[in-house]
Amino acid sequence: MRRLARGHLTAARAIEGGAAVRWQVGLAILALFCSFAVLPLEAASAQAAPSIVYFPATGHHLAEPFLSFWRNHGGLRIFGYPLSEAHEREGLLVQYFERARMEAPPGCWGHADCPVQLTRIAALLTAGRTDPAFAPLSLQTPPPETPLRRFCPETGHLLSYGFLRFWLRNGGLPVFGYPISEEFSEVDPVTGQTLTVQYFERARFEWHPEALGTLWEVQLGRLGADLAQRDGIDTTPVPRQDGVPDYDPALFPRAFRLPVLMYHDIGEPAARYRIPLWRLEQQLDWLLANGYVTISLEQAFEALLADGPFPERAIVITFDDGTRSQLTAARALAVRNMTATFFVVPGRSALGPAELRELRTMGHEIGSHSVTHRALTRLDDGAVRWEALASRQQLEEWLGEPVRFFAYPGGEWDSRVAAIVALTGYHGAMAAWGGTRWTRERRWAEPRIEIDGRFALDRFTWYVERF
Repeated sequence: MRRLARGHLTAARAIEGGAAVRWQVGLAILALFCSFAVLPLEAASAQAAPSIVYFPATGHHLAEPFLSFWRNHGGLRIFGYPLSEAHEREGLLVQYFERARMEAPPGCWGHADCPVQLTRIAALLTAGRTDPAFAPLSLQTPPPETPLRRFCPETGHLLSYGFLRFWLRNGGLPVFGYPISEEFSEVDPVTGQTLTVQYFERARFEWHPEALGTLWEVQLGRLGADLAQRDGIDTTPVPRQDGVPDYDPALFPRAFRLPVLMYHDIGEPAARYRIPLWRLEQQLDWLLANGYVTISLEQAFEALLADGPFPERAIVITFDDGTRSQLTAARALAVRNMTATFFVVPGRSALGPAELRELRTMGHEIGSHSVTHRALTRLDDGAVRWEALASRQQLEEWLGEPVRFFAYPGGEWDSRVAAIVALTGYHGAMAAWGGTRWTRERRWAEPRIEIDGRFALDRFTWYVERF
């Protein structure tokens, strides 16, 4: 069972990646032959999403109420595949997954509106452990907090850096509970790999440096599989129920409101494309004070295309052009445990390989903004393809990792340009204007809000909250 479950990670990535390719090619063809005409969201949603699906990889169904919770809180990437059918156990409706066990009140099977939570699985499996990492820190002299470190007096443990970011972005306290250990090194009994881990009431976080800079850098440990084994759960595949489809993210139309802020240069005097640092910091502090959580474009597109997690009050911050002053903005974000996406023009950017790698070490995302920043709508097909492809290849050579997102220079795009960009290896593209509503149909021109450097705080908040 352990070997089977471990191998499912690759399959999960393949499903998500396959779905992404289908969307990419499909939308590109639609753009080329239908002038990017798209159906309204209502039309796309006319067929109701299924309330039960089947996973051939493990041979189990996933139905309400667990289906909605699984989808809304990260799906395959967070919880893995179902290892059992939903069944009643100890007075609860439960279902085992590779990385968790979900529970709901009895009689909830088939009802999407029932409350669901994760079992306190890590607390159960670590009961009695006396490792030093599980000893609470002193409440009399708690360690100092910073934007990158949070002390939880409820359990006496710290939550820091990458694990803190993952915890905040993927549900936080209601989903994972409080930390019940410090970070420490632990040997994976299956692979023999030594991992940096931290236990929470309902999960174990693992740092995977081989996936640095991707959505898989932090993963949940396979505690669901471990608990299933301890509880003697039969994980044998079951036949598919008649009429139940295989799970596919495309079965679940999705749209959401997501403010994506677009900045350019940092400095004085304030201008349309230049914002003073003090004003930027004022805006960032307002976002933090009002509960906003910055997410990457990778997270945003995963939420849109593959039913990934989508925090309540999520926001994306972007910077165009790659000016040197943006390093100052990046540091202001990092000390607040906030991240941004920097769209770089490698043919003329003031940020070279060393500076871009520095941005990545701070947790920021790098995207492409073409090679020369020419208006793509005025170029022929070959030139558009070169601007999109060569810029991505250059940035990937500098960074040593994939570059997944593109921003149209000057915000200029049309159906022809979008179709070409869609076929050059990106995962999605950003326009310059258009509001805050994200839909799958707009994957190659999702909207952003241009933040004028002269905006007073009340105008900024209006755009974030109401635009």
